[in-house]
Amino acid sequence: MSGAIAYLGILIGYTVLALGLYFGLRAAKVL
Repeated sequence: MSGAIAYLGILIGYTVLALGLYFGLRAAKVL
């Protein structure tokens, strides 16, 4: 069960990282 939780955590982590990078680049272009 811990493996599934770890996988889910990594998936969420990368999703947040990707969204942060995406919006960060958009903000940099706007500014």
